[in-house]
Amino acid sequence: MTDSSTAPLLRLGARTSPLARAQVDLVAGLLAERGVASTFVGVTTRGDVDGRALTEIGGTGVFAGAVRDALRSGTIDVAVHSLKDLPTADDPDLEVVAVPTREDTRDVLVGRSLAELDGGVRIGTGAPRRALQLEDWARREGRRVEVVAVRGNVDTRLGLVRSGTVDAVVLAAAGLRRLGYLDEGRDGATVRGLPAEVLGLDLMLPAPGQGALALEISRSLAPELREHVRSLDDVVTHAEARAERGFLARLEAGCTAPVGARAVVKSVRGTSLDLTLTAVIGRTLLSNLAAPADAGPPLRLEVEGLSENPRDFGATHASGVLASLQSAASSAHD
Repeated sequence: MTDSSTAPLLRLGARTSPLARAQVDLVAGLLAERGVASTFVGVTTRGDVDGRALTEIGGTGVFAGAVRDALRSGTIDVAVHSLKDLPTADDPDLEVVAVPTREDTRDVLVGRSLAELDGGVRIGTGAPRRALQLEDWARREGRRVEVVAVRGNVDTRLGLVRSGTVDAVVLAAAGLRRLGYLDEGRDGATVRGLPAEVLGLDLMLPAPGQGALALEISRSLAPELREHVRSLDDVVTHAEARAERGFLARLEAGCTAPVGARAVVKSVRGTSLDLTLTAVIGRTLLSNLAAPADAGPPLRLEVEGLSENPRDFGATHASGVLASLQSAASSAHD
């Protein structure tokens, strides 16, 4: 254990939202267990001040950019990111050295139960991934729902339900748990007094990296401080995240793309990992890459295999998805 009286104080940087602060407190607690003291440095990001939809302002990196700039300038030592918000491209100056143990990867429907989703119920979400899967579920179940684009932090979105602006919202279980908002009892789940239902992965796959934190540092950080941060890494969580983000990166898609993915490490065999990858991809994805494609039921993928490189595992299977989408788009234009 490090002597906290002599160890340098690690400056943890993140957004100033209640959830971001809760995530920093979680990391600070893990460091404290190892005798490492830390302090919080709040950073205001583009995503916090621009009220437009994420798809309008670029999505990728709008929450992480300013925090990463603080790393480069030396204002902070460690950036605490929601991994799903972090761009998939490597940065020459920065490095994710730890991904702590993952929280619940599922989503939660707040305000209504699944059984009540019909008759034009309005469901708020800012994620095309969630909209894609909700609309596909409704189509298969013969339900009529309206998906409404919303923005704001967790409390703002819960306020939209309380005010009747929307009938329900979909939020990440990880964030609700970290905030202490999700209560699961014998009579069902609630979120701050609102009825809720945790959605199974068979209905709603998460964003790549959802439920995981990324601890990013400058490559110039002192080795001693780097080792303190690296000690928080969970090997299984990090491998799963690499597979999911490798999949997303090969699709050349960002955090606002209509893509859900969940990788699971089933076992470790020597230097190889036994991996499964389940994904859902909107057929409009190619409209971000080349010629627009006609919308239709999403493409679904379920694969497994051994790999020594989880990122390559994800990228390889994404290449197959791209080939399928491109073939379908070419046939539609013939």
